[in-house]
Amino acid sequence: MQIWFNIIYYPLEKNIYEVNALKRIELLLNDSVFNSHMQRNAEMEIEPQFCKHDIYHHIDVARIAYILVLEHNDLNYFVKEAELGGKLAAKEVIYAAGLLHDIAKWKEYEYGADHAALGARIARDILPRVFFNPHEVDIICQAVYEHRNISRDMSFLGERIHRADNLSRVCTKCPQRGICPKVNSKEITVTNFEY
Repeated sequence: MQIWFNIIYYPLEKNIYEVNALKRIELLLNDSVFNSHMQRNAEMEIEPQFCKHDIYHHIDVARIAYILVLEHNDLNYFVKEAELGGKLAAKEVIYAAGLLHDIAKWKEYEYGADHAALGARIARDILPRVFFNPHEVDIICQAVYEHRNISRDMSFLGERIHRADNLSRVCTKCPQRGICPKVNSKEITVTNFEY
């Protein structure tokens, strides 16, 4: 499956254009190991009673996390706090964390394992292949590891991925809400749209 993100062209000089295409995210979306895990998620959710953890959910979480950062004017803060190379690097780090946050959900279904902890390990193997540096890998993996439970000690990105994951689901309108295992651990009030 190939997913395209918006490409922004802007002139540098006459007839010369630079592309801001989130190249590492495109590589991640086309990575064979990433897609193998996404396929396993899909296989385990063939007859889902509850929310799916498919590519659309992962993209939603990535986009919502980025929006949360932008809405609070935190992009420059994140670049500086995380010692990233700039705004494009920060955007790619945020998107990578969102895309990888539930990568091991199938292992939770199959073995009862903590999908966040296993997902962080899987992410640590995938990210260098798509050219994230060791420092960026650490930031992304920490966010994947932390996304499941909110705490005071969470990283900046872990907290944004946690909130984005919650905001990506409209549980208040779900017909399965009465029996969903996630409903009790989720922030599902009307005010959750005010992050």
